[in-house]
Amino acid sequence: ATHFFIVYPSLYLLIVRQNPFRYMKYIFPAQVFAFASASSAATLPITMDCVEASGEVPRSVKNFVLSMGATLNMDGGAIYFPTAIVFLAVSSGIEDKLNAASYFLIILLSTLGSAGTAPVPSASLVLIITAYNTVFDTTGTPEAFGLIFAVDWLMDRFRTTLNVTGDAMMARIVTAAGKATFEDDTLENEVYEGEPEIEHYYK
Repeated sequence: ATHFFIVYPSLYLLIVRQNPFRYMKYIFPAQVFAFASASSAATLPITMDCVEASGEVPRSVKNFVLSMGATLNMDGGAIYFPTAIVFLAVSSGIEDKLNAASYFLIILLSTLGSAGTAPVPSASLVLIITAYNTVFDTTGTPEAFGLIFAVDWLMDRFRTTLNVTGDAMMARIVTAAGKATFEDDTLENEVYEGEPEIEHYYK
């Protein structure tokens, strides 16, 4: 909730210098679909339509940022993984192994692992077990993992909604930071239309 209502709007306000919630109303359909599907990849076409409907992001920025964000921007997972791993450690009675080094390793694995997580439902479950065993030098599945598994279907939907929101917000932020304009799309169209037809080389 902090990331959704404070971090993203604050970044938007700082860089774009506009009301962030006026822009966020355009991406509400993408947020609803993300919550329903729990998949950033499945939501990508909806997200692209919503961002285009806002009229504030050029097509070149939209296509690049949203496509990359759907696979790499998993900040919802990066926030959730450390919480789940620490919960498993405390529930398993090995909280004495939690120190500065283990916390650093948890954060590192969560950050890198979240970027490599597949944008499909419940893909994070494997990463949680892997990171837990890596940090605490254990094997197998923790005893309390069933509790994580029981609520993951719901938590995954919230994480996906956060990820999709971040993709759309960053597309507008990149537009403002890079001072991109819709003239870039016009130039791109002119270059594309000026290219010779492929069939010409086969005649």
